Amino acid sequence: MIQIKTQGEQLDLPAGFSVEIEDSSPIFNERGSQSVPATVPATRRNIRLLGAPHRIDTGYDPNNPARSAEVISGGYVRSGVMNITEASKREGITFNIGFDNSTAYSKWIDRKLAELSDLPTLTPGDQRDPISWLENYFNMIYAYPQPLNDDFAIFPLTISKTSPNSDSSNRGERPFWEILNVVTSERGIEQPRVVKRVINGEITEVTVPRGYCISPFLRVWRVLELIFADLGVTISGGNPFKKGELALLVVLNNAADVCCRGEVRYSELMPDCTVSEFLNALWVRFGLVYNINNDTGTVTLRFLKDILTSADRDLDPDIAGFEKITYETPQYVKLSAKTSIEGAAPATERFEDFIKGLDVSKVRMGYDVSQWTNTGTPEEPDWDGDLNDSWVDPYEPEDPEWPEPPEPDDDYWDDGDYDFERSSVKAATSGDTAVTTNSNTFLAREYITGDWYRLDSNNNTVKQASTAFFNWDPQPDGLTAFELNSDDECVPIDEVSNVGTGAGPEFNGWCPLFLAGARHYHSYIQSDDDDDTENSGDTTPLAFMFAYTKDQKSFGRINGEGGDGLPITLDDGTKPELSLLFQFKDGLFAKFWRFYDEILRHGNRSVEIPVRVNKLDMYDLLAVYRLKGIRCLIDTMTYSLPAGREIPVELKLRTIQTHGHYDIAKEQNIPDFSASSRHLEWREYYDGFEDTDTVEARREAAKNYISCYEYEPHGVDGDYWCVDERSAVFKSRKRVGRIWQNDPTMPAPAHHGQKISRTYRARLYYDIYEVHDRTDEENPGDYDLVDLLAEEDATVFYTVKLYAVWVMDK
Repeated sequence: MIQIKTQGEQLDLPAGFSVEIEDSSPIFNERGSQSVPATVPATRRNIRLLGAPHRIDTGYDPNNPARSAEVISGGYVRSGVMNITEASKREGITFNIGFDNSTAYSKWIDRKLAELSDLPTLTPGDQRDPISWLENYFNMIYAYPQPLNDDFAIFPLTISKTSPNSDSSNRGERPFWEILNVVTSERGIEQPRVVKRVINGEITEVTVPRGYCISPFLRVWRVLELIFADLGVTISGGNPFKKGELALLVVLNNAADVCCRGEVRYSELMPDCTVSEFLNALWVRFGLVYNINNDTGTVTLRFLKDILTSADRDLDPDIAGFEKITYETPQYVKLSAKTSIEGAAPATERFEDFIKGLDVSKVRMGYDVSQWTNTGTPEEPDWDGDLNDSWVDPYEPEDPEWPEPPEPDDDYWDDGDYDFERSSVKAATSGDTAVTTNSNTFLAREYITGDWYRLDSNNNTVKQASTAFFNWDPQPDGLTAFELNSDDECVPIDEVSNVGTGAGPEFNGWCPLFLAGARHYHSYIQSDDDDDTENSGDTTPLAFMFAYTKDQKSFGRINGEGGDGLPITLDDGTKPELSLLFQFKDGLFAKFWRFYDEILRHGNRSVEIPVRVNKLDMYDLLAVYRLKGIRCLIDTMTYSLPAGREIPVELKLRTIQTHGHYDIAKEQNIPDFSASSRHLEWREYYDGFEDTDTVEARREAAKNYISCYEYEPHGVDGDYWCVDERSAVFKSRKRVGRIWQNDPTMPAPAHHGQKISRTYRARLYYDIYEVHDRTDEENPGDYDLVDLLAEEDATVFYTVKLYAVWVMDK
């Protein structure tokens, strides 16, 4: 027997009535679980309980407000929302019932975040000066945030850029930046009461209320809590955005006057997007999946990447028939987000198109790339700002000056014993350089902003520049795109300075450019943006940013790269490893989507199979199941009520286990680069080992022979026989003991271009000849090398010179 209740009363159901229900996985279906449409007779009770939907003059929508319903069949009790689709006195009333995620979908499809019920307000309580209290509170959060406890983060954010008319008296004036949350050492976050704005093209002084241009940013984990509280459910099993780096993720706003009333309303910090759009952005960027259980009043939040790698459960004991396999079209994941904020749009939609013909593994990196100058040649450029270039111009010592060993007389020459090698100095080379095309174009990337450049070494110019907000869209041959489009905006980072402009507290540094204009809830501050519909401040686009804190200063970034190109070490000792970009090793595809992409490419199969179960709640739609050894996820489970003790269920599964032989790293071809994923290493630019055959070394070898064999010189001037440095003819050399590559005392490099010298030992081997010196007044310097006496060695020291270069992490 089955019962359907609404408003606490049971509907009249016809004899033999049954209802078919399809439970849908939130991974594959956004609309959630619901029943197949069913029809009940238009009895007096049903008409009363359902609001007389069969009457055209009823005067209201039977589905608004939402009508709760409860389905009961034996031990099966499930709550949902009824949706009436047809009504007729003769044919009856037709409806379906949505459960769990379906109830949320129907409520959130048009519901804006700012319209969520019971949104809090931050109030100072009984403080005599509430605005001062707010300023002190935000000063504390700025310097000493607690990401797992604080609802907010706060950091400087640029919301507007205006310039005076070029033909006005202000010609030549710098742009005026309107910046939220500027903190100074003298005033903290307190803002001035008089600021300069550009109005109708002219610089104008404007009086603003206290607390103006102070606005905190809600953390994503807190927004999620508020969203599900609106449904009356709590998060079970932990909030994944309350862990690690994701606890630093915030939602931006452009509200300029939220603090001016001495309180902060959470609704005024929300972007102008629906709940569905917000959750879709978290799905596209991070693969966030939620599953609501109205009966327990809980919601489970998990990342798809974690689901795919979780332990599985055996499905084989429940099988009641044969499986049917459908081989779906192979696909690949495509990721994109909005780039309509000024300065955010990339030069090309795809990174692959921007770097075509160039090698990203040899990218040049540095600061202020657009100002670089090539001081080298077109073929071997030396970009003066390039901190990844391993070209160095070290000092090259001259060839040591000593006489060449004279060639022995032919009578005494022995090719078998004499192995002469002229001393030489290894020339400094340019080292690794970026791969070029015939046009001598080089690829470069700028620190912090993440912007990319194509440098033309022929013309010493920037050939093309782009932000890093490329889509992830590799477009492999033979695959169709599984498109995921996010509803949030990409926000660029750039250097901003309002020093000396009077636009607000002086700021000079890197800052996110959320150029949507200043939004006003409680005041009217006019600016040039008022005539610009896109940047008027009337709307707040959805956008995310990481809130980092270093040296008690908070700032917004899209990745964890510092101004020196190294990972930022935050005040809590951690180093960020995640970027908000779709591209690269630290990007969102590599961190959250590459496993699912592999499945779509090589395991995109669906399986239909009948099973019999005792309890309908025994299956978890976010769990992995093993069918005949193959890992699968549940797509849908369909069953009818009422049912007996064993309930027949039709399962539709999707395999998450791939098949075939392939090289997924080669297929996905994730660019071997990430912000901060590099380190300093030593490179050798001079090796003194090649210069060890010196006069001193030869003299040392001769002394060793004399000492070993107790040799005594003999003869007279003009006919003198001896052993000295002229006797030693170089044969070979080898390094002795440590070398710089395995020296445990070698210091770590501190900065790019750092130079050091290290000293090590070498052993040189010489043939020792007896010298017949015929020098006299008429024949100065006349001597021959005659008898080969022995082989002798000499131990010497040599110098290695090193410099530090950037090397990409593997």
